[in-house]
Amino acid sequence: MRVTESDILPYQAQPLITAAGVLVLAPHPDDEVFGCGGALAAHAAAGVPVHVIILTDGALFGDPDTRLGESCMAGQLLGYGEPECWNFPDRGLEYGEPLVTRLVAAITASAADLVYAPSLREIHPDHRQLAMAAVEAVRRVGGRLRLAQYEVGVPLRPNLLLDITPFLDRKRQAMACFVSQLRQQRYDEHILGLNRFRTYTLPVEVASAEAYTLVSAPALRENALLDLVEPEYVFQTRLGFPCSSQDVPLVSVVVRHLSGSGLRLSLDSLALQTYPNIEALIVDRVQGLPALPGHCGRHMLRQIATNQHRTVAAAANAGFDEARGAYGLVLDEGESIPPDYVASLVFALRKQSSCRAAYAGDRQRKVDHGQASGSVDCDLIRLLCRPDIPLRAVLFDLRLVNKENDGCRFDESLDGQHDWDFLLQLSLVTDFLRVACAAPCPEVPDNAQEAPEPTSLQAMYERWRTRWSPVQLAALLQRACDPPQLAVLRRHEAELHEAMAEQRQSSIAREHELAECRRAVERLSADLHDRDAQIAEMRWQVQEQQRQRAEMLASHSWRMTRLLRCLSAGWQEWRRK
Repeated sequence: MRVTESDILPYQAQPLITAAGVLVLAPHPDDEVFGCGGALAAHAAAGVPVHVIILTDGALFGDPDTRLGESCMAGQLLGYGEPECWNFPDRGLEYGEPLVTRLVAAITASAADLVYAPSLREIHPDHRQLAMAAVEAVRRVGGRLRLAQYEVGVPLRPNLLLDITPFLDRKRQAMACFVSQLRQQRYDEHILGLNRFRTYTLPVEVASAEAYTLVSAPALRENALLDLVEPEYVFQTRLGFPCSSQDVPLVSVVVRHLSGSGLRLSLDSLALQTYPNIEALIVDRVQGLPALPGHCGRHMLRQIATNQHRTVAAAANAGFDEARGAYGLVLDEGESIPPDYVASLVFALRKQSSCRAAYAGDRQRKVDHGQASGSVDCDLIRLLCRPDIPLRAVLFDLRLVNKENDGCRFDESLDGQHDWDFLLQLSLVTDFLRVACAAPCPEVPDNAQEAPEPTSLQAMYERWRTRWSPVQLAALLQRACDPPQLAVLRRHEAELHEAMAEQRQSSIAREHELAECRRAVERLSADLHDRDAQIAEMRWQVQEQQRQRAEMLASHSWRMTRLLRCLSAGWQEWRRK
């Protein structure tokens, strides 16, 4: 999976943070304007109710009445009116039950679904105390409530950028209202510079932007508070921007060795992995394998020797016992995986929390590598009937195979079907995440895979029949009556009918468009005919006027009155002089 800069910093800006009602919590008079004045102007312009609460009187840096008056003037300019002031002493806010309880009551009374509060990264003590109290209050209120943290004294790590270009002049005028504060420091210039800097990743037409960390109340209930304050180093590492190979989880790849004839192919595929932190564990099932170097490309390689013959199941368990990684993958010699396989599955697993095992989707499907398909569609019922994914395709959390905690292990007493049994054990403790990326190359063509021996199938069914629940048993019987192939055919038939219906609708729409075009052509033709008739009529009228003029000029009366007309024209000219 490719991780880009946009995973760390937004590259698009929103014109408005949608909300039905807004509550703004400001530690001092002016923070509501410096931190989120552009957003408040946008809400007011959109007709969204905005209520501002200023918690302290700001007395340490000016007269409280003066400072509140400045906030009132700024509120009028931005369009939300006068703020409410709780008159706590300046630098007197304390994170605790009294403040949190009052904030909860204010949020509930406001009926807001969006709360603005300072960022947890602020350095001013009042800012930090209010930030912590706001997070806890929003978490307690819950529901569809969201918290938008804004920045004033310290830049935050945003997940949302707001384009305030249309309201930049209005915010500048509102900040100019705080005359008492601007005498001490040009906070307005600092904020304008910060808002300009926030356009660094945005299109050129965005002249100014405000940055926010937007989080929902349900996310805060899931301990997202720690995510809000986690160090940048930890954040970038978690996203897949490691500073070194040791910053991402170690993946232990257990390679079960038999004869050595296909070992080079497996090691080469591991050496080409784009994931930076892998250890290859070569488990010798028989004696005689020469010593291997301690590396596989840039990755570590460890050889687990033996003095006795090991079964396939025992070799895998021995590899698990020696593995040091967070995730595991099992290969047999001669099996290989695509270069981005480990990276795609690890990053997909780390982006969610419900699944602890992942496997590759359809390798013929054209999708972006590493993007989870959005559904856990490993067919458990089919897996009960027969393994439909190879073991080499599955990456799993190695804590699932912890022997001390009765984890999933390869059953060394089974005569064959060890891999199938292991996958079934995994399926009992976790869902499988399907990741749309290139699947491992098959050891043999898919259509050449041999069916399991009847005796081994019987042993497997005998082993698992007591573990099947009534629901699973009913699903198995239903699958026998309605096999997957028939379901696939039915689905394809339904898709074909749907495509044909869409094609018919498209044909009807095109016919309607063609008929409308024909009617338009007919109307244009009629208009053209009418205009041709009008032109012909106008030409006839011109010709008639020319004929009448010629007759008049050639008439006897016109010639007889010529002298009179000349005298009259001369008389008129003399009078004008």
